[in-house]
Amino acid sequence: MNCGDPYTYEGHSYATVLIGTQCWFAENLRSENYNTGTAIATGLDNATWAATTDGAVTVYDEGGATAAANLLTYDRLYNWHAVNTGNLCPSGWHVPTDGEYTTLTDGLGGTSVAGEKMKSSAPAWNGTNTNGFSGLAGGCRLQSDGDFYDEGDYGYFWSASTNGGAKAWSRFLYDGDTEVGRTNLEHRCGFSVRCVQWAI
Repeated sequence: MNCGDPYTYEGHSYATVLIGTQCWFAENLRSENYNTGTAIATGLDNATWAATTDGAVTVYDEGGATAAANLLTYDRLYNWHAVNTGNLCPSGWHVPTDGEYTTLTDGLGGTSVAGEKMKSSAPAWNGTNTNGFSGLAGGCRLQSDGDFYDEGDYGYFWSASTNGGAKAWSRFLYDGDTEVGRTNLEHRCGFSVRCVQWAI
């Protein structure tokens, strides 16, 4: 495929976008299976989500009144245990490393201004989306108690890079600010995931 062409995976057609030299999914991952065909654990209650050390996937407000709409808007949230399998993105693609996210934000002028360029303009949350990344405020699922949090205000994105122990690096975008945040958080957090193509 040429970057910019749609890419179909698990029955869903993903928009793709070339940003600098990197080819990205221009939307969040929504697969319920690993690329091996094995199902990712889903439907976990709050206590189970907060305790599991296995890969898991959810939808914001899973089991609630807004879950279906959130799936359409934000796609799915994954814990880092699912990321760490190396099998979350389709063959030829992968969850970006911490360094690959740094390459992305450096190419957009640095973390202090890249957030505005990466945030979706529709739905609007103070973003221009000038590079086509189309970042969304999909919120998260907390590692502490399994509650859902920050939808409409923050978008969190896992990297594939561990920070040692029970934490891994992530990026976040937030409403009303041009910045891209970088932080290391516990593996049990449920965040959005993007896929980037392996260099050819």
